[in-house]
Amino acid sequence: MTHITLTEEQARIVEQAREVIQVRDGQGNVPGCMEPHDFTLEEIEEAKHGLNSAEPRCTTSQVLEHLRSLGPRC
Repeated sequence: MTHITLTEEQARIVEQAREVIQVRDGQGNVPGCMEPHDFTLEEIEEAKHGLNSAEPRCTTSQVLEHLRSLGPRC
C-alpha cells in the first residue's frame, strides 16, 4: 500500500474535514482527493447487521476494482 505522511497541521485539517478534500501539488494540480471517515451510528449498525447476514459479499479486490471503474471524483 502506498502512503503519504502528513504534517501535524495537515493531519489536523484532515481530521476536522466534513467534506471531500482536494489534494493539490505545488503547482495547483489535483492528483487526488480524500474523503473523511466519520461514520454515523446508523452506518455502524448497518455494517454490524451485514456481518451477521447470509447475503453474498464482495472481496476487497472486487470493491476496489468497482471503485476504480467509477473514475476520479474531483
